[in-house]
Amino acid sequence: MNDRLAEIQQAIDRFRMDEARRLVEEELAENPSAAAYYLASQAALSHGQRLEYLEKAVEFDPAFAEAAEELAELLPPKVVESPSGPEETEPQVLLAGLSRRFAALIIDGFLVAIVTVAIMAAGNAFAPLYEAMANADELAITAAINQFQTDTVGVNLLISAVYNAVLMTWLNGQTLGKLMLQIRVVKKNGRRISILDALLRNVFGYTISQILLLGYLWAIVDAEQQAWHDKMAATIVVDERTAVRSA
Repeated sequence: MNDRLAEIQQAIDRFRMDEARRLVEEELAENPSAAAYYLASQAALSHGQRLEYLEKAVEFDPAFAEAAEELAELLPPKVVESPSGPEETEPQVLLAGLSRRFAALIIDGFLVAIVTVAIMAAGNAFAPLYEAMANADELAITAAINQFQTDTVGVNLLISAVYNAVLMTWLNGQTLGKLMLQIRVVKKNGRRISILDALLRNVFGYTISQILLLGYLWAIVDAEQQAWHDKMAATIVVDERTAVRSA
């Protein structure tokens, strides 16, 4: 591996994808190779671009096992001629639309809220509020409401963290809301997320993104539709619905 390829690999390992793409562009212009195209696939901007680079890597070196294996996982089946005509190929995976991502977030939030209320009720958290209201004590009511809000936020954050981390690890990048809307969170290189990625993205990352909702709004102008929590975890959200692959 030459020095520039080593630099590209190092940039990818440190999630400096812009730097990796710049170095890859220079390497492909000066010295195209199977290794260069493979590294380009790891820093690709989209799944379609990743497929293209993997195909180039295998073209340069058909014995490049790692590139061939990843390509086999991502590439739709070839068109097979039959008496009734060619069979249709499976579609390419695309980035998920922001409206569906928002809808999935609402569904997940609603489910977490239901569990939160159930746990609060089981823990008798409503009792102090009911007692204060029964006694018509305004100061006690205010204190009970403040305490209830504090307890609810804490329980809700804990349930949300467990819900997202466990399900997104168990269901390979999906929560129940994402499963219903047929979208999935993956690493930018196409690999599945780990539990650490899920925690970083959905606990710490969500907290950052919720500052004036700027982190969510950023996805509107971002080329890869990444919100701040996606940037932090180096993830993208892909659409699993069928779509015709471009030629």
